[in-house]
Amino acid sequence: MAEELARLLRRIGLEKILELEERDPQYLAICKLCKAGIGEGEVARLAMLNALVSYRLTGRGEEHWGFFADYFARRRPSDICRAFSEYIAASPYLALNRRARLSRAAKACRYIPNIEDLRRAWDDLAGILGSDKNAKTIVFAIKILNYVYMCCRGVKRPLPKEVPIPVDYRVARLTSCMGLINAGPEEAMRRSEEVQRIWSRIAEESGVPPLHIDTLLWLAGRVILYGDRPYDIPPEFLAFVKRFCKS
Repeated sequence: MAEELARLLRRIGLEKILELEERDPQYLAICKLCKAGIGEGEVARLAMLNALVSYRLTGRGEEHWGFFADYFARRRPSDICRAFSEYIAASPYLALNRRARLSRAAKACRYIPNIEDLRRAWDDLAGILGSDKNAKTIVFAIKILNYVYMCCRGVKRPLPKEVPIPVDYRVARLTSCMGLINAGPEEAMRRSEEVQRIWSRIAEESGVPPLHIDTLLWLAGRVILYGDRPYDIPPEFLAFVKRFCKS
């Protein structure tokens, strides 16, 4: 199964996935801030912070990122730390554990990520938060910082291949139903390191870095779990996933 999937991803190719990312709702949310006249550095800090608090949402991730973009595009904050704290208090998608989210954001809000050097940003964020480098929100933040680079500068850029996939429910569900791990989605979530190793091997064999595979899985999960439109996902990839995963 993994070998077949790696061959399919190799045929699709990284360039096609980079084009697809330009239609990812998260990418579009970040582009909205770039176009709103907020400086690149401020967009990077805001987007990074939003990635770091994007867990246990009280709604779909796409809606969460849309609210984030609308909120800051109207405000153009001068004090990122204060503005982001106010955003956490206002967002209906961050209603659970607001105090923990505020604490997490406070640790990182003064950090200015170097979007030229994502490997350094990866190390820095883990150190600032005292977290495992491969933790879901840490690696997700690196993906989002690459979106800032691509949106604000209007260029495509592959992500570092050593950064693993963030294991959220969609990734766990698809990994499980495709038979890549002998576990249900909830157990796959608990075995996130194993899930990451599975996708890192597939990435190595396919030549597509894990965080770019994440884009395909995230969008395919939306189609399969929520019956959403296909977002120009390569039809051969969607057909492959649908062979094993039902809505």
